[in-house]
Amino acid sequence: MEQERIDRALEKVEELKKNRGISQEAAGKLIGISGSALSQIKSGKYAADVGSVIKKIENYFLLKEDFGETYQEVEYAETFISSKVYDTIRLCHIKGGLAIFSGDAGIGKTKAAKKYAADNPTNSIYISLNPCLTSMKSILKMLCSKLGARPERQLDDMWLAIREKLSDGMVIIFDEAQHLPYKPIEMLRSFADAFSDEGQTLGIVFIGNPETVRRLGAKQKAEFAQIANRTKQKLVYGTKQIQRHDIELLFPILQKTEMAAETDFLWRVAQSEQGLRGAVNLFGNAYDNGNYTFKGLVAMAKHMELDLSGIDISEIKAEMKKGA
Repeated sequence: MEQERIDRALEKVEELKKNRGISQEAAGKLIGISGSALSQIKSGKYAADVGSVIKKIENYFLLKEDFGETYQEVEYAETFISSKVYDTIRLCHIKGGLAIFSGDAGIGKTKAAKKYAADNPTNSIYISLNPCLTSMKSILKMLCSKLGARPERQLDDMWLAIREKLSDGMVIIFDEAQHLPYKPIEMLRSFADAFSDEGQTLGIVFIGNPETVRRLGAKQKAEFAQIANRTKQKLVYGTKQIQRHDIELLFPILQKTEMAAETDFLWRVAQSEQGLRGAVNLFGNAYDNGNYTFKGLVAMAKHMELDLSGIDISEIKAEMKKGA
């Protein structure tokens, strides 16, 4: 295989490492190859098929370059709801104990939680749950992985290993917390209680859909009484609380060109069951299609079969005529 092609592929890997500030092993994991394979190819000591590895590197960057030509959404914006999520985590981080933040899908909860963890890398942990990872053992294993603790065979040994790694003034954020059953929640509460008993703080934040508050914060359910009594914040937000200014923050390109009707339409889409996520997907598709005017957005929404029954398009058109 020609050396020039190999060198170009390896240069791309070096650029990836530099741009993301990651190690060679981490870069290899993104691409789907080992860091040791990269090292061996660099030194000319790779014993297997070099061509197949280089082809994999080339295909990875071809895909990413194609993706780069599509609409790139704002990574994080201080929207009304994301700011509430961020502040909730911050307060729980300071005071310790439990906090619950729930809301409709696609309103910015996850991005705010990840932003907080990124802003506080030394004393915060972010864990996204799913239906397959909600047992006590699974959660303890995830905490061990995050904290660098050894995952012991026995649950009590694992709990103690995690307790040893945790320190005063930390916060653990559990996203998609609606998947959590009662026993794992009680186990997590015990960490916060252990710190409180020693005059220290450990914050535990549960973030999820509205069912999260109904279950975790319901005093009428006896099995959740201990959790409800220890919960310092229980906040519920929905799509109707999304502000027009949030759209301006998420789509700055519309403000540069003073596209008020487009902003209004996306705002109303965001306030529907689609949420901010739906509005972002709609705008991204319209942008990639080369037409993100009001007409282009409406056409794309219909193409995507979004439910527009609660949006008065004629009203927005009337406002457009007034401003013309």
